Amino acid sequence: MRNFTIIIILVSLIASCSQKKSEKLTIEESDSESSFFPVGSYLLGDISSIKQNGISPKYFHVKNGISDSSFLQIQNIESNLSDFLSPMIDSTNMGAWVKESKFYDESIASFTLSYDVQKDYFDKTAWRKWDVYVDPESQKVNRIFLVKNISDSTIAQLTWIPNSYAKIVIINNQNSSVVEEKTFIWNY
Repeated sequence: MRNFTIIIILVSLIASCSQKKSEKLTIEESDSESSFFPVGSYLLGDISSIKQNGISPKYFHVKNGISDSSFLQIQNIESNLSDFLSPMIDSTNMGAWVKESKFYDESIASFTLSYDVQKDYFDKTAWRKWDVYVDPESQKVNRIFLVKNISDSTIAQLTWIPNSYAKIVIINNQNSSVVEEKTFIWNY
C-alpha cells in the first residue's frame, strides 16, 4: 500500500511537471506569433456603445490657458476622435509596419501589448506607436494609448479608458509643450 501511494505521488509530480512545461511552451510559442490587437475596431465598438447608451459625454477643452466645458452631442463623438480612427489600426493596414512586444508590467498589474512603427515606414503613416493594456484576470482592456503625428510641428496622444473617458493631448514637437487638451467623459 505504501509503495502504491509513493507511485501515485511520483506519477502526479511527473504529470504536473510535464503540464507546466507544455504551458511554458505555449506561452513562448504565442510570443513569437504576431497577435495584432485591432485597436481601430475596438475604438469604433466603444464609440458605438456610447451612442447606443444615449448619454451625451461631458466635454472639457483647454487651449491657450482657457478652459471650457460643455456636453458633446452624441452624433459628434466620432468627428471629435477622427484623427485616431484614420488610417484604421488593424493587421491589414498596419501589421507589416509595426513591431509588437508583449510584457507583464508589475507596476500596473497589466499585460502590455506595445506596437512601435518601424522607422522604415515613418513616411508611409502618421502613426508612431500605441499600447494596449490588458487586465490579466478579466482579460479586458484597461487602457489604450495612441501617438500620432498631426503635422510637422505637433503630435497627438489619445488615452482611452473603456467605459469611462478619453483624453486627447496635442503637443508641440519643438519644445514638448502642451498646445491643447480635450477630455470626453461618458461614465458620470
